[in-house]
Amino acid sequence: MSLLLQSIYLSAGLSLLYIFVLYRSHPHRRLPAVPTVIAFAVGMAAVVVVAAAERAFPIPPIESSTAALLAAAAIEEGAKLLLAGVTVLRFRFPNIAEPLDVAILLGVIGVGFGVYEDFAYIFGASYPSWLAGDVARFNEVFRGITLARAFPGHILFNGIAGFLLGRAVFATDWRRKAAWILGGLALATALHVGFNELALLKAPILLIAYLVFLVGVFIALRRGAVRRSPFSTLIRRLEADPPDEGSWPFERPALDYLLAEGFPWPGRPRGGLFQFYPVILSLCVLFPLLLISFYVATRLVTLGA
Repeated sequence: MSLLLQSIYLSAGLSLLYIFVLYRSHPHRRLPAVPTVIAFAVGMAAVVVVAAAERAFPIPPIESSTAALLAAAAIEEGAKLLLAGVTVLRFRFPNIAEPLDVAILLGVIGVGFGVYEDFAYIFGASYPSWLAGDVARFNEVFRGITLARAFPGHILFNGIAGFLLGRAVFATDWRRKAAWILGGLALATALHVGFNELALLKAPILLIAYLVFLVGVFIALRRGAVRRSPFSTLIRRLEADPPDEGSWPFERPALDYLLAEGFPWPGRPRGGLFQFYPVILSLCVLFPLLLISFYVATRLVTLGA
């Protein structure tokens, strides 16, 4: 039980750190806590869908071929996108007010999925030496697998793809919507395959360089999204001297954005850490229950119960 709890809360610590970074991604607004927590749970639930898909359509180990690696990545990214489509992507204003919100929520889904993998790898790799009472071997394996799982993979795959899916959410033409959705799925899968290829090479420097590149891509996309944000536009217009009374380029009226949850005027969120406290509390309380529930569900699906 001690190892189980260590694995659970170590995974929780990593996930909360990444969610905090995402939560602070928007310089003018903080997403409501409820959709953030739901997105995290959806990411964990996607693991069960992946287990069911892999049992129904078995694939060889990813080390065996590029086709197997691509299939594994496509299944995982497809499962996350499928559950996102029936849950968080159906949220409406003010839970989702702009494409950047979608990118942040997709990143949180990636954290939820990745944190389950962190737990599974940490617990699964260290359990044999723990059971055998080999303390030296346990400490070596536990430290090694923990460092290996600290890389933020899924958060970046899904966060970057989320900028494309954000376009899909706000597209009015179904052809454009479908194109953005397929593009988001393809992009997430391609980024995932690249990560796995480098991980299989066992070249930490290349993997770190790849992740640094993805972080740069996310930051660049975020910068563009913030510049086009209705909240940024609202601040620029109201702080102009005299205030800019030109035409408003967004579908919803400016007053809706001014009064939107998580957007405290004059545009700089106050008490960001305190605002994040409900998310921390919710995840710390729900995390062990969610993880154990999805772990049991995944085992049942895998074993065919």
